[in-house]
Parts: sequence; structure tokens; C-alpha cells
Amino acid sequence: MTLIDTQSDSYIAEISDKLLEARKTSTGLPDFPGELPTTLETAYKIQDRSISKIDDKIVGWKIGGITPDLQEKLNAVRLCGPIFEKMVKYTDGSERLLMPVFKDGYSAYEVEYVMELGDTSHLPATGITEEQIRSVIKRVFIGFEMASSPIQDVNNVGSMAVICDFGINEGCIIGPEVKDWKNVDLFDVDVSITIDGKLFGPVKPNSGFVGAYGAVKFLIEHMKAQGKELPEGTMASTGAITGVHDENVGVGSKAEVTFAGLGGFSMELVSNG
Repeated sequence: MTLIDTQSDSYIAEISDKLLEARKTSTGLPDFPGELPTTLETAYKIQDRSISKIDDKIVGWKIGGITPDLQEKLNAVRLCGPIFEKMVKYTDGSERLLMPVFKDGYSAYEVEYVMELGDTSHLPATGITEEQIRSVIKRVFIGFEMASSPIQDVNNVGSMAVICDFGINEGCIIGPEVKDWKNVDLFDVDVSITIDGKLFGPVKPNSGFVGAYGAVKFLIEHMKAQGKELPEGTMASTGAITGVHDENVGVGSKAEVTFAGLGGFSMELVSNG
């Protein structure tokens, strides 16, 4: 048996190329296209290489969770992936949005707060406080992340696969702005999604570092650990509020999102191929 060096540049390039080709051609993959990386460092190197091959600007980052079975081993609870400019849709909720997904891959609905960040360069590399997080959040929107990947059953393949494939982001909805958000209790809002007539929620968002503020803290510290700073205006899609809804989700599925008292929007899934 030939052992594969999952730290090598050739391995990183090979996995990146296979994932990019599957995305470019909208080809479903029955499994991860090779050996899974064994470290977070390598998984993010694959992501970074793929980012370098995309002719689009990163305007934000999705933050998701690492599965509990890997958190202790990896010493991490969150992960991130890029949101590209061409994949962002803005809405005031007045009309249904068409959200492209991989018809032969994996798709999931994720309802989230999207937070616009200001200058984070002055913040420390670790130990950022909640007060510091609130000070660099410029605007808050109700929103949504369209999770989709050519890798079928990617969540069961695992968090390493998710990181490699752009955090499986395939789009972001930025909905109505939460006006005067610092005087709104963001975590006492009833949030729900109705998928093909089935209601999920209402639930209230997790507060503090368990929820959106923790997601922003992770993103800033993660970037600083790599010697990077987030540009002002970066959007942070801060994690699923009602859960990750992937059961029977595919082309033709319709959903309506509601943040009670703040607004809502609707969408329909279409093929990106």
C-alpha cells in the first residue's frame, strides 16, 4: 500500500484541483476525493489554495461548528470558509430569491445573523472580550447561509472535508438590517424557518460566546493566527440558529425565514449546473 503524505504540496494541490473541478462542472462526488487531511493546518492550506484559483473577491466568511467527535482531537470547536462576492444576495424580503445548489451533491438551510465588521486590527491575537467584539461590529442583518457541496453526505464525511471545500458555502443572503442593534436584544428573538411547509422553530439564538459573538471572536483570532487581518466591511455569517436543515433538501425546495419583529425572506433552491 502506498502511503500518502497529506502534508505535501502535491497532495494539497491534488485535493484542491479535484474539489474545484467538481464545483466548476457541478459534478457530484460520492466521497471525499482522496485521503482526508489529518490536521487543521493542511485542511486550511487546501482551502487557501482553492481560494487563490477563484476569480472573485471574498466579502465575508461563514462560521460553522466542528463535529463534537473531533473537537478534542483538533482542539477547536469552530471552522470557517469564504463567502465570495458573486454568491451574496441582498433582499428586503419582498420577493423570493433563487438559491443555486449542487443538484447531485449536498445542501442544507442555515438561518443566521450576518454581522458587518469594522477595523479589527487593534484587537489582540487571543482573549478578545465580548465588549471588544461588540465594539467592532458595525451593522447586523438577519440572514442565511446556503450550504452546498459537490461532496454527497459531506457532513458525515467530516469537518475536515467541510473546511477543504470552502466551508461548503454556496451562497449568503443578507436580509433587512437590524436598526439600532446595540439596543436590541438579539438573543431574545424568535427565529424560525418553514421548509416545504414544515415549521422548524421558533427558537432563540444562543447568546454571548456560545452564539454569534463567539463566532466573530473565532474568526478574528483564526485570521490573526495566520498573520492575516480582516478588511473593514467583512461580513461574518455567524452560525445556524435553528439548526442545520439538510433532510430531503434539494432543487425545487422552498423555504421561508422569519426573525420575529425584525423581518423575513423566502427562497427556492435551483440547480447551479
